[in-house]
Amino acid sequence: MPSKFRVRGFFRGIVLRIARPLARAGVSPNSITYASLFFALCAFLVLPLTDSPILFGILVFVTGLLDGVDGSVARLTESSSTTGGLIDSVVDKASEVLILTGIALRYQDAIFLGLSVELWVIFAIFGWLMTSYTRARAESLEVSDLDIGVGGRSERLLTLVIFSIFGFILWGLLVVTIMGFATAGYRLYHYKQQLSARESNN
Repeated sequence: MPSKFRVRGFFRGIVLRIARPLARAGVSPNSITYASLFFALCAFLVLPLTDSPILFGILVFVTGLLDGVDGSVARLTESSSTTGGLIDSVVDKASEVLILTGIALRYQDAIFLGLSVELWVIFAIFGWLMTSYTRARAESLEVSDLDIGVGGRSERLLTLVIFSIFGFILWGLLVVTIMGFATAGYRLYHYKQQLSARESNN
């Protein structure tokens, strides 16, 4: 599914409302990127320490929101750079691992659907990393249609936020794990089709 159907479109207005004053104030996009990492770290600590899935969900939401704000600020200030893109990608992955590991710490030794929560978290991390890796590898091979699949980063984080706020965090973990694997698999298939078509035309 193309990016125009992604949830980022629903939050574009609030992202711009936050980004515009930050851009006018001269706040650098990298500072916002690091702020998103800080909120991910807070989510990592809050869930096992306070056992508050609602607060966890709010912190995850802010993490995801700031991931959109940093890009908007970069575009508004015309300060986009390859260095900033690299920092953003690395921070995104670190934030995801922190968020998911926080769930593992809170529910350590717990069993969910016959498997330990720690194992579910490992599956989730693997699926999330593969989703990003398939895209990055396809981009390096100059595949044009990259932003596909309904389980992109924004969708996974928002899904986890919703399940957490309603008190079903482990079911949310299950859903985002499936989303990660399904999106990685679909992207691999889609990119393979594009590469095969390009090779056959050469």
